[in-house]
Amino acid sequence: MLTTAALLSLCLSAEPVRLSPGTQEVLRVPAVSRVGVGDPNVVDVTPTSRGELVITAKSRGRTTLTLWTGKGIETRQVVVDDGKSTELGKLVKTMVNPTLKVEEYSGVTVIDGMLDSPAELRRLRELVGNDGNVKVLARLDPRVLPAVAQNITAALHKQGLPNANVAIYGQTLVLEGSVADERERQKAQLIADSYAADVLTRL
Repeated sequence: MLTTAALLSLCLSAEPVRLSPGTQEVLRVPAVSRVGVGDPNVVDVTPTSRGELVITAKSRGRTTLTLWTGKGIETRQVVVDDGKSTELGKLVKTMVNPTLKVEEYSGVTVIDGMLDSPAELRRLRELVGNDGNVKVLARLDPRVLPAVAQNITAALHKQGLPNANVAIYGQTLVLEGSVADERERQKAQLIADSYAADVLTRL
């Protein structure tokens, strides 16, 4: 028995089909002769004799259905979401930056886009925590990097590391200079990481 049953007419401009794991949805697709599923781990598709496709959601993720019909080849996006990534997306846009993109790929929530300040980066890290199902690709806007480099360098000097500093090479922040020992190197790295992600270390 279908836990979610809705008959939808298929068209290229339609919104993605959205389901939760374990639910089903029915698409009405007249004259379909063949169906291709981009990622069979996400959904299973069963044609019926009534010109319909029964889509069964298997696991979180996003995939594409390719349909061969009398009108030619058509595609439809299918998103399987248990609600966690949707809720996280709302929190990211509300608490961090509304321009960030939050999307689901093969069971992993990906956060991408430009951050306007180190404060936004810190809020994003606190929000995501150590969730292994979330991948953060968001990065600081290159236009704010000079100010970030200055702030990190000032923090290093304030914490007793006068010979360490942060420079910019292209769009990369680089921690360089000299420290007394491994303990100071780790201290410098922690300070730099508190301001920005992916600071390269050359100490």
